[in-house]
This record gives sequence, C-alpha cells and structure tokens, in this order.
Amino acid sequence: MQVSDKFKKELAKPRGADIEIVDRSKSSSHEVLTPSAVRINGAEILIPRDATIRVHDLSGDELVTVTITVFARSLTITAEDD
Repeated sequence: MQVSDKFKKELAKPRGADIEIVDRSKSSSHEVLTPSAVRINGAEILIPRDATIRVHDLSGDELVTVTITVFARSLTITAEDD
C-alpha cells in the first residue's frame, strides 16, 4: 500500500495528544477517580505511584492542557536542521 506525500505531510504536522486517564477499580464511586492507567495516543504509559495528574482549568476558547509525570523509556534532546 502506497502512502501519499500529502498523507505523510499531514502525519508529520504537530498536533495535540489524545490522553486517557482510566480508573480500573471496581469499587469506584465515580465521584472521585483514582487513576490506575494513563494512555497517550493509545499507548499505556507508566506513571509513578504518587504522581499528580493535573487537568488545568478551562475558560472560553482555550485548549485543554494536562500535566502528567511519566517514566521515560528514552529521552533525546537535539537540534534539527531546518
């Protein structure tokens, strides 16, 4: 299957992440969720047991922002050529 250049360019564009915060406990009252899994773009990631997940306040036409502490499998900090 051939992937078009237009589709490749669309995939390469920066975009927001799909974040799922999941409470898997059977006894949850659903008034307060206790996150037991976090997925970013469909991939479950490891988070420290005592990590705080913060969904920042929304107002008006702002986009939602989330702060999550995660365990990194690898970290690369580099400059890219333009």
